[in-house]
Amino acid sequence: MLVAALLVVACAPKPDDEGGYVGGICHPTTRRDAQAVATTTGQFGVAGSTSLTADVDETMVVVWRGGGPATSLAVIAYPLHPSRTGWVRWSVGGYGSTSPWGEVGYRVGLKPISSPGCWRIVPEGAPIEDGVVIAVRPV
Repeated sequence: MLVAALLVVACAPKPDDEGGYVGGICHPTTRRDAQAVATTTGQFGVAGSTSLTADVDETMVVVWRGGGPATSLAVIAYPLHPSRTGWVRWSVGGYGSTSPWGEVGYRVGLKPISSPGCWRIVPEGAPIEDGVVIAVRPV
């Protein structure tokens, strides 16, 4: 029993984890900044939960330091499960709006990646390290 408890504790993500896909389990980004934004580098992040449903109407609010009221945004989602390849790119409707980081918030629909899985979301043109890992659960 003690061994099982130690294994669970050792395999659980750290509270400030950047996220990833480890041992067949998706670990969404849990690292949060002072404004409670899930972020790995402080350049891009998710305001709110990093665990979402595969509903085509599901949205999340992302924040991007390179954004603003007159700046459009495209994001790229990379599947982290080893059996999946490729990526999905889509433009985000609208421009930067009020967010915990200022006028750099964007509402991102999940319809382009509405299949369950583990995804790293990155603003187009940004380094992959800026990405945030989200878990998309079945509806």
